[in-house]
Amino acid sequence: MRRWRSAVVALLAVAALVTAIWMLVFKPVPVFEHKVEIGDVVEHIPGTGSVEYRRIVSPGFEVTGRITRVLVDQGDLVTAGQELARIDDEVYTAEETAARDQVELVRASLDRLRADIQRAEAQQIGAMAHARRQEDAFKSNTIPRDVLDQATERAAVADADVERAKASLVEGERHLAATIRTHEVAQARLQRTILRSPLDGIVLARLMEPGDVAVPGGAALRIGDNTAVWASVWVDETFLSQLQPGQKATISLRSTPGSALDAEVVRVGREVDRETRELLVDLRIIKVPEQLAVGQRADAMIHGRTSTGVTRVPSEYLVMSSDGAFVWVVQGGKIELRTIEPGIRGRDWVEVTHGLASGDSIARPTPGVRKELQDGVRITVQEPTP
Repeated sequence: MRRWRSAVVALLAVAALVTAIWMLVFKPVPVFEHKVEIGDVVEHIPGTGSVEYRRIVSPGFEVTGRITRVLVDQGDLVTAGQELARIDDEVYTAEETAARDQVELVRASLDRLRADIQRAEAQQIGAMAHARRQEDAFKSNTIPRDVLDQATERAAVADADVERAKASLVEGERHLAATIRTHEVAQARLQRTILRSPLDGIVLARLMEPGDVAVPGGAALRIGDNTAVWASVWVDETFLSQLQPGQKATISLRSTPGSALDAEVVRVGREVDRETRELLVDLRIIKVPEQLAVGQRADAMIHGRTSTGVTRVPSEYLVMSSDGAFVWVVQGGKIELRTIEPGIRGRDWVEVTHGLASGDSIARPTPGVRKELQDGVRITVQEPTP
């Protein structure tokens, strides 16, 4: 009985060993299979960066004062000229009122100076007429010389009074111009107690609150021009010769996985980072989604060269190593590693210029397969190419 049990245990051990050897060595490897076909390949140039607005401004007050109202908040859409915030304008209103009153006072004084000119001119006419009469009387020996001299002197004084009145008017007009400019400055300072948007855009940040003291040069808000939203991405320098404005591109955002935004190249940088060996490329997003944040991670694929009617294979079937490019070719239920020469590489497809022909079958292991593919290994196709 004991011998019989030992024999059974030994038999089971041998069966387990055989099964393990078969599982590890002879069991077919599950793979996905793909028939090589003819088609188009669009080169995709990868880039990674962030979403940026073409222009971001940080408006602030140009005069000092305590903020009384902030009328917009982060995320609000604003238009050019829209009121954004106010500061206490009591002092600036008083200055503007005083300057306006000074203008009115100077204008009133000008009316008086014009009246003075009219009076001086009237006195000048009378003095000149009196001097002419005295001169006639002197010629007829009716009056002595000193009387004529007095009349002549009064006429000269009347002329001087007219010139002085005119000079006073000119001085008054210059004074009026100066007070008008002072009033305009006071009006401008009063207007600057209201902060207005310099452009159409969206409020990115609210940097001040009611009660804060605004000073010239301090930013109260940050506003982005959302009429032109860009993705600034870093691209390897090896692609420089293949980049130019107007190229189509697609952008993927981490916030919307699985979806892509249409874009186009608007600017190619001309300076390469000396450490990463990458250059900056700006892409304009054609249709901007409603939910978008500045600085958001953006993965771009720029459409480069296109090859039409070429032999192509899916990118995931390509095996790359330091020795070159390879694919696993299916032959008679087994596979072999074959060297190929790739051409243009796209996101989904890779052009094959040598090593494969249309109709050839290629394979790749299914997810979760631990056993590495080797030449001559038997395979089993699990499902069509996903």
